[in-house]
Amino acid sequence: MSVPSQSAGLENLQALLDSPDAAVRLVALREVADACTPELLPVIDRALGDAEAEVRLEAVTALDAIGGAEAVAPLIRALGDADDEVRELAAKALAENQSPEGAPALLDALACSTDVWTIAALLEALKPLRSANALQPALHWLEHADAAVRAAAVGVIGYLRLLRAVPELSQLAAGDASAAVRLAALRALVSAPPEAVAQAALKALGDAEWTIRAEAAAILGRLRHPAAADALTGLADFDAQWQVREQAVEALGVLQHKPAVSAIGRCLEASVSNLRKAAVIALGKIGDRSVRLLLATVRNDPDAQVRKLAGQLLERLEQEAAGG
Repeated sequence: MSVPSQSAGLENLQALLDSPDAAVRLVALREVADACTPELLPVIDRALGDAEAEVRLEAVTALDAIGGAEAVAPLIRALGDADDEVRELAAKALAENQSPEGAPALLDALACSTDVWTIAALLEALKPLRSANALQPALHWLEHADAAVRAAAVGVIGYLRLLRAVPELSQLAAGDASAAVRLAALRALVSAPPEAVAQAALKALGDAEWTIRAEAAAILGRLRHPAAADALTGLADFDAQWQVREQAVEALGVLQHKPAVSAIGRCLEASVSNLRKAAVIALGKIGDRSVRLLLATVRNDPDAQVRKLAGQLLERLEQEAAGG
């Protein structure tokens, strides 16, 4: 079966979609998806009301294939489908649509939505569009009781990169009850003034959630924030999570913080090779004379990559010392 053209094709498809056989209706929708043409939107829209979830799912697949602003309204309707798989695919298709012309429809739907899942999905779809009109609704949803809604609203604000939202994001990064929201807010601050980002990241180094501590350490390293050196040294030495220690060690290497050499050196004895490798790299960046002695102890490391990296850095440092 192939999709006929224009009006005759539409009539034929509509007839097929009237078939009592769900398999026939499904094949017709698959042909529509393959055709990938906006002229078939009325047929797809009709299929969204089919009794069979599999047919409705194929209709959403067709909408995803067509894309553009014309697909936004029917995808929004599909968010209310009774079938979870249909709803999830519609949300995914909306988030990937990225048609700026679809923003008004998303904002209109958001204004009248009460379902938590739908609100979060609409906010996720708005995020990459960077519509200035989405700021006020996003700020409003920051106060929602559901963490998924707050996290999605933070994402919208983060994509807009507006300085006026920095206080709200900083407050969420420091004190929201949800770790997911705190992490999203911390990441959304990346375009804020460096000092504001650094202050939020310094606070986040003490967060109960290790992923947030690791993210904060990475941010402070990227910012080359010297005031964070002592706190990062403490994390490198004592944090219970090796990923946090790894990020702290990497940041200390970027900062070339010589007082942290002993703490970084103790990471060479860690059981996780990634942490030992990060310690070797950081010591190489610091380049102090005492570093050469520490690197020499890694020649017998059980990980070949760690041994190779330590050897290369040690050779470089020795050449630099001889040349100096």
